[in-house]
Amino acid sequence: MADKQGNPFARAAGTAVAAGAAAGAAYLALGNFLYGQLLSRKAATRGLNSMPKEDLLAGKASQAPPSPWERFLAKLVGEASGLGDFYEQPYFPSFQAGAKWFYDRNPEKAVLLSPRGERLHADMIRNEKPSDVWFLCLHGYLSSPRDFGGAAKVYYGWGYNILLPHLGGHGESESKAVSMGWLDRLDIVAWIDYLVRTYENPRIVLHGVSMGGATAMMTTGEALPPNVACCVEDCGYTSVWDEYAVQAKETLHMGAFPGLYALDAVVRLRSGFSLKEASCVEQVKKSKTPTLFIHGEADEFVPFWMLDEVYQAAACEKEKLAVPGAGHAESAYQKELYYGAIRAFADRYLREGG
Repeated sequence: MADKQGNPFARAAGTAVAAGAAAGAAYLALGNFLYGQLLSRKAATRGLNSMPKEDLLAGKASQAPPSPWERFLAKLVGEASGLGDFYEQPYFPSFQAGAKWFYDRNPEKAVLLSPRGERLHADMIRNEKPSDVWFLCLHGYLSSPRDFGGAAKVYYGWGYNILLPHLGGHGESESKAVSMGWLDRLDIVAWIDYLVRTYENPRIVLHGVSMGGATAMMTTGEALPPNVACCVEDCGYTSVWDEYAVQAKETLHMGAFPGLYALDAVVRLRSGFSLKEASCVEQVKKSKTPTLFIHGEADEFVPFWMLDEVYQAAACEKEKLAVPGAGHAESAYQKELYYGAIRAFADRYLREGG
């Protein structure tokens, strides 16, 4: 019998196996690289999260000029190509004032265990006037509760309380990875249960922006107590897969293969879900929570067309607001239109459940 070395078929099979193993290793290496750059705790320390409190309040940037890779990531998450540019944006004074208001309130800290056994952290601002209404505010990717300071100030002025969780992989969260809202949705259910257990008959309004908007939509697809009066989602995406596919095409001028498929494989292995499974469209099909869908018409990061996708899919009572000229997460800076719509919507459902 010919040995393996003398058998051309055996040699070909061995070469194919070796090539397949090398390709598989390279595929997983690519997926792990993208996971580390986009969904790791280290990745979540970029952007707004890297701004020291002192620099933010002083209105200056202390970081070194961004590298090409950092500029790519900045574009990927819809920010300017460096914090210096962010400080020059016309809406920065409003953002800065909101952050200052947040710090001046010296928020209380709340902690509980997640369904996965990790400790969850949130900042809490209770109104000086007793109220049973809580706005549960969900920040975006590379962001934190302080960046919700402008909205929190408005809701405090309306006489309401505010709870601001640190989403997975961000800020004080003890999670090692970002899930772009998918695992966070279960954590937000836990925070809702916390409010229901801790306070007598609380009335809860969910409000999320960008990744937080997606988190809010994903949360409404779960079984929620009647204490949740309504939801406001601002510029959330249709699914995590769709959002990454858009950015791969627009930013890298390439399709989903191989990068997005490799990332998805690693997310399955390391976080236990798929990017396609993390779908706002599928979640709102199950929603019973009245939802106001908001999106800036000039949003190029989470494309404006995603508004109609999630709105049409939603099975709940719903309204939508398209904000003229607003880019990604900029709708709130048209304050009268934005907060007028939110107040009218929230008041209706708070009255109905009160």
